Amino acid sequence: MVKYRFRPNRRLGQHFMINEAVLEKMAELAGLQSNDVVLEIGAGTGFLTRLLQRKCKVAAVEIDEKLCTLLEQEMRKENLQLLCGDFLKVRLPPFNKVVALPSYSNSAAIMYKLFEHEFESAVLVFQREFAEKLVALPGFMEYNALSVLIQYGFEVSIVQKVEPGNFFPKPEGESCIVKMVKTEAYGKVRDKKAFAFFVKSVFRFKNKNLRNALLKSYQFIKEDLNLRENEFRERVEKLHMHDVKLNLISVREFVQIFNFLTGTSAK
Repeated sequence: MVKYRFRPNRRLGQHFMINEAVLEKMAELAGLQSNDVVLEIGAGTGFLTRLLQRKCKVAAVEIDEKLCTLLEQEMRKENLQLLCGDFLKVRLPPFNKVVALPSYSNSAAIMYKLFEHEFESAVLVFQREFAEKLVALPGFMEYNALSVLIQYGFEVSIVQKVEPGNFFPKPEGESCIVKMVKTEAYGKVRDKKAFAFFVKSVFRFKNKNLRNALLKSYQFIKEDLNLRENEFRERVEKLHMHDVKLNLISVREFVQIFNFLTGTSAK
């Protein structure tokens, strides 16, 4: 911090991990092999990056210009592709794993972008409240659109808690290491991007039953569904669970509902 004249940027949600044991645990959980390409979101001062470089190739993204300068000057170039810019805007190279401590201020947006990419597994650190949303089950208050989408693509588990004292500056409350492993346990949808938009749209009305949530969402999803409104209403009425509250519907059922409405399966 003295050498490069910077302080943690509150606006960017910067909290730097200062416990190397936590970083080593993350690398261990990722099960890295020499042929892996790991995406790191928010490389910061490069402590995690160095650990990853020893194992495989790393594509590291960093938005902070001062930290990019630090990384360019301090890091070995071997096994490293440094992307200076906003993770939500940069074009990502191919990768098969993710290991990162991303900014807490953009956690949801980061996960929605990751959902659009294909990869095998991820080890990430999030604030505990956000991590609990990723693993939440139907009926729980934390269950939301992101719960559905992440669980559709991955087996998700909270591996361990990380106390605030492991960071500088200390974040508010506990954090958690989250592990995600790709799965196809709930079947497939024809278009992941359309499915994501569909789920996010209906969850605007998470306290309504399925029928009402779908009908209110039609204005947002009609282009993806490619159905006239009367056809859409007919399909909604044929759903056997249209009176069930939206936040009680499982991931598997959302996949079945989407596929039925898009004409790719039975109800």
